[in-house]
Amino acid sequence: MSKERRMIEITPGRMSPGGRMTDRIESRGHSCPYCQGNGYHWQEDEWQERYKKECPICKGSGRLDAVITVEWKAEE
Repeated sequence: MSKERRMIEITPGRMSPGGRMTDRIESRGHSCPYCQGNGYHWQEDEWQERYKKECPICKGSGRLDAVITVEWKAEE
């Protein structure tokens, strides 16, 4: 399975005292590693009949979004 690598370059933007000290970055549409992007897992019921059970991680979409929050603070 191939891997995707993305680089995020972070630099503090314009800030003012008492202002917002966080940045939020979103990366959408990553394949769910739990279900391999299918959105489901095969299960068997009590009669050994197979059915698709929704993935508990991606809720059946097969995709995940990443939300990265950067908090800026003074150097100690």
